[in-house]
Amino acid sequence: MATDPPTTNAMAKIKSALSKLDKKSIRQWFPATTYPTDPAVVRIVLMHISVLRTLYYSARFKGWCLIARGTRLKIGPGSKIQFAPGAFLLMGFLHYTPTPCSVHLGRNATFSVVGTAHIRRGARVFVHDGALFEMGHRSHIGDCATVTCFEHIKFGDESTCSWNTNILDTHAHEIIVNGVSRPISQPVIIGNRVLIGSGATVLAGVHIGEGGVVAAGSVVNKDVPAGAMVGGNPARVISEEVEWIP
Repeated sequence: MATDPPTTNAMAKIKSALSKLDKKSIRQWFPATTYPTDPAVVRIVLMHISVLRTLYYSARFKGWCLIARGTRLKIGPGSKIQFAPGAFLLMGFLHYTPTPCSVHLGRNATFSVVGTAHIRRGARVFVHDGALFEMGHRSHIGDCATVTCFEHIKFGDESTCSWNTNILDTHAHEIIVNGVSRPISQPVIIGNRVLIGSGATVLAGVHIGEGGVVAAGSVVNKDVPAGAMVGGNPARVISEEVEWIP
């Protein structure tokens, strides 16, 4: 797997990448939103940012890839972080744990970012060979959460998974129930403004509708209707009219 570039030639690579930017690609660097910036977040980023790695990966993928010191980032051959115009990806900031953030893309994997997305310190994201992982505007992966993407996982705009959650689109093994084989992997789609509580697990094939809420500690193995709260193991609908503020 490809790893971070050597310090001795990183600046040369950054200059080479920047020299190839045209007007269209320069548009990538302007924020896509006028949403107000929190000064406290800016201060944390400036205090903990890895400047060299941020410059290198931002130039390489033509988008703002802000990386905190200590973050473990591996990009496999043919893989890419795909930024929409004005998108920002923050990795390893806003933390409550000493464990570093870890992001691993296998071969020919795609990590797509729209707007501003956060992967907090302690979180682990693995995108398998050829898989697609998407994060929408103001989406968050919380401290010590784990995302395992073998096929396709999507976080909608303003969606959040809290501490110690587990999101996976694969069983990793072939499972046969009553003589019928179940797919090893199925896409997980998390709609806009979804809240997944601490310690919850979302299994392969689940679609959580817009505004849905998953109670802490739940195991979700079926679709969640829009605007509903589910809880328990397996998760069941607790309320059909729920609102939460991102």
